Amino acid sequence: MTTKREPNRYVQILDLVFDMAYTEGATEVAFAKSELNHAADAIGVERVENPADLVYYFRFRKPLPISITSKAPEGFEWIIRGAGKGKYKLVAVPNQVRVLPREGLITTKVPDSTPEIIRASALGDEQALLALVRYNRLLDIFLGLTTYSLQNHLRTTVKGVGQVEVDEVYVGLDRFGVQYILPVQAKGGSDEIGLTQIEQDLGVCGEKWPHMAARAIAVQFMDNDKIAMFELGLQDFQVAVIREAHYRLVPYADITDEDRELYRLFGL
Repeated sequence: MTTKREPNRYVQILDLVFDMAYTEGATEVAFAKSELNHAADAIGVERVENPADLVYYFRFRKPLPISITSKAPEGFEWIIRGAGKGKYKLVAVPNQVRVLPREGLITTKVPDSTPEIIRASALGDEQALLALVRYNRLLDIFLGLTTYSLQNHLRTTVKGVGQVEVDEVYVGLDRFGVQYILPVQAKGGSDEIGLTQIEQDLGVCGEKWPHMAARAIAVQFMDNDKIAMFELGLQDFQVAVIREAHYRLVPYADITDEDRELYRLFGL
């Protein structure tokens, strides 16, 4: 389990690894997973039991420490990319667009089909969120496709990147018979979708399912029991929001005639 002292320890370790490899004006700083524990030994802090956890922490959970971000070129920021098995690199990319739910977007009420035993037994925000999406066929509604869950927590490798993990993978079919592969990332709380996640998701799809059309999806809990869904792509080395929608799962009786009339107007 993560302890209260880990973030500070993680910062110290990554700081030293960065400082040892960084040169003034550099836009890439490469390091190996093994260097993380060497750095821990050098500064006299406890080793990280699984060094990959430290990398994941800064890739997807928390921002990089200011001691590192301050060394990015003007107008750029650092991201961590996989660079092969047990290898990573900090890369300076143009300041990223933040993928956050928009305020004021209409919320669509959907009859809640989640089995009560699933709601009562779900462990953690991300697992609960994936279950809600699956049992209520929110991906079908969002994309207008017929979709099927293929695999949860797909762990695999991508050439030139190394090990990656996708929260859930769906396959889909449209009315013309086009087949889709749909990687889904789930985020709870204040976590944000980042460039490296979309890159890795699309990279997995390109390698494992090259004959299918890949569409990257992200889902996130919002306040007031709302669920935000995004379709994301890459444009000019940045994450681009292709589509966004907000849903709330409710008892059927909570969907009013006014709601239905409003939704009918959307389809005209």
